[in-house]
Amino acid sequence: MKHPKFPRPVLCLLLALLTACASPSPEALRAGSVCRRPEAAVSFWETDPEADHGLSDLRGADLRDLDLTDREDVLFSADFDTRTRWPDALPEDFDPERLLELGKDPGLGLRALHERGITGKGVGIAIIDQTLLVEHREYGDRLRLYQEYHTAAQDPASTHGPAVASIALGETVGAAPEALLYFIADDVGTGTGSSFVRDMTYYAEDVDRFTALNETLPENEKIRVISMSVGWMPDTPGAEEIEAAIQRARAAGIAVVCVNSRDPLLEPWMGMGRAPYGDPSALEDCRPGAFWEESLYSGEYRGTDGSLLLVPMDRRTTASPAGEAEYAFFAGGGMSWAAPYVAGLYALACQVKPEVTYEEFLSAAQAAARPVSVRKGGTEYPYGRAVDPAALLEALGA
Repeated sequence: MKHPKFPRPVLCLLLALLTACASPSPEALRAGSVCRRPEAAVSFWETDPEADHGLSDLRGADLRDLDLTDREDVLFSADFDTRTRWPDALPEDFDPERLLELGKDPGLGLRALHERGITGKGVGIAIIDQTLLVEHREYGDRLRLYQEYHTAAQDPASTHGPAVASIALGETVGAAPEALLYFIADDVGTGTGSSFVRDMTYYAEDVDRFTALNETLPENEKIRVISMSVGWMPDTPGAEEIEAAIQRARAAGIAVVCVNSRDPLLEPWMGMGRAPYGDPSALEDCRPGAFWEESLYSGEYRGTDGSLLLVPMDRRTTASPAGEAEYAFFAGGGMSWAAPYVAGLYALACQVKPEVTYEEFLSAAQAAARPVSVRKGGTEYPYGRAVDPAALLEALGA
């Protein structure tokens, strides 16, 4: 694979590679180290083109021989990427190129803030997730650490790792496009397939690794937030360990964002959707999130009282593991996409007010958020309040 051309200072950092991806003590992590460069991923459409893959995941698909004129409902719910080859026979209203470009916009007025220089510059965001495509142009020139543990050390680039990294700090798709990236790829349990057991012990070790690493970093490159797109229950193995590690990180001045509603600092957050061709910054184009929409109409949704803080989640375009200049569009996201977005917002807050705490950031976000609702069958359904980054940061002194 052709590697990108980095500026000389960054190249010097990236050339300081670790000799192996074994499990050193937390103190062994060194900024500027990249333990491995995972290969780009190949989609199942490309590995087995003759199989019937359906039409829900079209990444890497060659659809040129199909007539999809009457499949509008399916296509608007499908994932695809810049390697998808489309037929001439598509629904008149389905424009994949336009969908992909709209999905790059992080929304909520963030691009206007970026133009003002509020980009998270110099703020460190640490991510624990699946294997990363380290060269992707969305973040490759700001990667300060890449380390792998356990089975992640044998995997090609994952879909998840590049996506969450780019949502947090991608140059064109991210919330904080000039933040610095520290990344650990690790397993969220042991075993495979039916023998897989969720275990948060590894992630707890990784949180401690980042906390220790931060002690060695210069002030202008410190990690201010750790993003983990995972959650757990009280009886999950390793739950006590991960929660204790999070408390140690917070005591050391590092915020932690993850998918765990049992934590009062994390409970308010939820991801939302958007009209297919809606403006990512317009509240009137916001929609309920795809994975929880039905619970809103059934009365099971917990955010009808306006208690939830909403950030973009669905119809997002992210870095793809297929190549350093490839992108993937996800019609429906999940809280995995919401957590790094929150981490990116916090990085912006840290740039605007370096002494800000996560609690202060959360309080400002709650005060500035604006209510959203959707009408269906003659009934108006409120489903939370969308974050207003400009008002949030103004409250912090921007």
